[in-house]
Amino acid sequence: MTTPNTTQPPRRSWPYVVVAITVLAIQQGWNAQQVTTLAVSLLVLVALITSAGRGND
Repeated sequence: MTTPNTTQPPRRSWPYVVVAITVLAIQQGWNAQQVTTLAVSLLVLVALITSAGRGND
């Protein structure tokens, strides 16, 4: 009896998180420079987390 392969690749939700936080900042009235700084900071953070999660690849 075989079992189905339940291991699925992890779902990448980072882009949705970055967009959601950026949209919330815009809705709260942040100016363009603040939103740009926030978005860049979030993307750098995601890049660092992603590269650290890869280990020795």
